Amino acid sequence: MGRVMAGWRWPAALSGTLLGRFVVRLAGWSMLVVLALTAIVYSTIYDREEREALDSLKAHLLERGRTESAIFQLAASNMELFRDRFLALYADPAILADPDFDTFFERGADGATRLRQQYFDSMVGPDGIRRAGMSGFIGANQKVISDELKRRLVLSYHLLAEYGPAWHNRFINTTISTPENAMIMFWPAFAWGREVEADLDMTAFSVVRSTMFAENPDRHAVWTPLYHDHTAKAWMVTYQLPVDYQGKHLINAGHDVLVNDLMDRLITDHLPGSYNFVMAADGHLVAHPLWMDRLRKELATINLKKLGDEGLLRTHALIRDSVERRKSDPGPDENVWIVDDVADDAYLAVTRLDGPDWWFVARYPKALVAAKAHQAASAIMAMGTAYFLAMLVLVFVLLRRQVADPILQLKNASEKVAAGDYAAVADGETPLPTATQDEIGLLARSFQDMAVRVREASDSLAEQVALRTEALDAANKQLEEWSLHDALTGAHNRRAFDADLRSVFDLAQRQGKASFALLMADIDHFQAYNSAYGEAAGDQILRTLFRVLARQVGQGDRVYRHGGARAAIILTETDPVALEARVRALLDDVAALALPHQKSPHGIVTLSAGLARFKQDMATPADMARLADDRLAAARAGGHNRLVA
Repeated sequence: MGRVMAGWRWPAALSGTLLGRFVVRLAGWSMLVVLALTAIVYSTIYDREEREALDSLKAHLLERGRTESAIFQLAASNMELFRDRFLALYADPAILADPDFDTFFERGADGATRLRQQYFDSMVGPDGIRRAGMSGFIGANQKVISDELKRRLVLSYHLLAEYGPAWHNRFINTTISTPENAMIMFWPAFAWGREVEADLDMTAFSVVRSTMFAENPDRHAVWTPLYHDHTAKAWMVTYQLPVDYQGKHLINAGHDVLVNDLMDRLITDHLPGSYNFVMAADGHLVAHPLWMDRLRKELATINLKKLGDEGLLRTHALIRDSVERRKSDPGPDENVWIVDDVADDAYLAVTRLDGPDWWFVARYPKALVAAKAHQAASAIMAMGTAYFLAMLVLVFVLLRRQVADPILQLKNASEKVAAGDYAAVADGETPLPTATQDEIGLLARSFQDMAVRVREASDSLAEQVALRTEALDAANKQLEEWSLHDALTGAHNRRAFDADLRSVFDLAQRQGKASFALLMADIDHFQAYNSAYGEAAGDQILRTLFRVLARQVGQGDRVYRHGGARAAIILTETDPVALEARVRALLDDVAALALPHQKSPHGIVTLSAGLARFKQDMATPADMARLADDRLAAARAGGHNRLVA
């Protein structure tokens, strides 16, 4: 390879920087093509996988929805059949005109009326057909049983004995209840009517109460929430169909529907990578593979707010909103629709189960779609990268001698310059490709010339920088000094006061002793002075007084213009008696100036002052300043020209 490359003669059009530009452009465009192709492949495959995944998810949920709804639809169909048959017989007064009620029912010592035991155990009816599994109950609160109710109950018995066994292969039981607190049941596994307490009032519970006119005026069928039946040791819901005749509520026909199989299928029958769950429209969790232990413990559905799962609460809100949108904008008549759960990065396929107001939901992570797209895109990226690397190797082999070595020399020279060793480059101690006649040679010669000029300018620049740095430091110090002084009086300003007070306050707290005091002083009737003598005279009074205060304070004390005509003084005197004497002397010195003030009751310019000594129970400097202000206010309220300490 080396011999081949050594014998190669580049065309003039590819020599120098032209070749460099060509190589750079070729490499850049190659990488752009690889990236663009990868992006196109990824987008195409992602869209295809997304469509296929959603179609598969919708088909799966559609089939599951039909399967799981079948039992609820069958329950409703059975009860509609029972209703029609019951009303047809009930409307004919010749049928069971004398129902022979006592043959079927007996009143016990507890006051309840129950279907006789033999109807549960086994007995042969007048038609020669053996019947069993029947029990019935009329609460003890029904002291008088009307003939019409007796006829209803006996008719219900005959129809239950006829239909109940035929439906038992799909339903655990079939029940007939009445608004008079009576129930007849076909349930071969349990003689409910014989075991129930005599004082039970079924009309007080929601299952029967929800079928009555007061709570169900439009007479729709009723599904109970999911619950775990202790007797059947199974999960079930109850279906009740109110049956009326000429405006009178006669009976409720119903099934208890077992849903154990549905809950088992929920966990085992799902698309790979996804899972299914069921929630009620009213915000209760019916079944979920991650919450089955909690559901079994509660033995009922769980309110999502009580459960505390923010993800499920958000999912319920998303589905509820999608249901509302479908009501206002139905769009295509689809039994399964897709909800985009952006927060959990997943798709939710939703279908409504016929019967109870439940949503059957399949959750499919978007990551499953992205994984397949990533796989294909990674293959394209790998091939493109291999091509790109091969091209880089070829470019390296071709340009190593023509470009790499000269560039390395330029690099070494630039490092010398960066380190400040201009002489090594300017004097030729560091080799450069100055003999070549291409652009690199021109650059090397220019670089060497530049090093010479930089070396000459460097010394001059260093001297100028030193001079300017010194001037800048002086200017900064002057600016800092100006920023901390009041322009009118020359005293330290409010900014300096806040900083100094914080500093001495923190020091006193650390030392744990009263090491300073704060004096707030104000010129008495200063506004009136300005009005009488003019603002220029007021400014002069301020300058005069602040000069006096600055001369009279002790070493280590500092005077500040706090604002307006107010002075703040930080005093380092620690002896209380000496401190108060010093402050009173300051006030006397000001009064001794005898500066005229016609608007003051004293006739001269005076000061009022409030003094606060540091105490350990002060939380912040502001507390101390507030105390001094309060005492200053007290001094002014007390007639001015005084100290409150």
